[in-house]
Amino acid sequence: MIENIERSFEDDCAFNFANDVIFPKWNVNIILEFITEGSSLSFGQISATIPEISPRMLSMRLKFLIDSGILSPLLADEDKPKKLRYELTQSGKKLAVVLKYIREWSLEYGTCTNDKCHNNECRHGKAISKLINLNNLI
Repeated sequence: MIENIERSFEDDCAFNFANDVIFPKWNVNIILEFITEGSSLSFGQISATIPEISPRMLSMRLKFLIDSGILSPLLADEDKPKKLRYELTQSGKKLAVVLKYIREWSLEYGTCTNDKCHNNECRHGKAISKLINLNNLI
């Protein structure tokens, strides 16, 4: 017999985590930059590709994505002076694949009329196209 237990939104921790990672502004854009631009990126590179985000907000989002296990910081030995770079973790790569399916769903059922988007010629479309190769890494 199943007990009649009242559940609240807070009880659904799995979706809460996904919600916390995917839906804050800029998180998806930052994650997709790692697919579009390369495997590891510096703060400056991310900032240059998303000029609309303030340095303070980018710093906060990067810290959150590191704390959530989506990004990993690394010190690049080849850079002089040495600078901190970031890369997607295994968890971040799997999330990027999920974003591919969310985008496909949105293109099929949403209201986007941008031909570049439908032909994967927009910035995020190009990133999603690269996810075919990323699937082999997971």
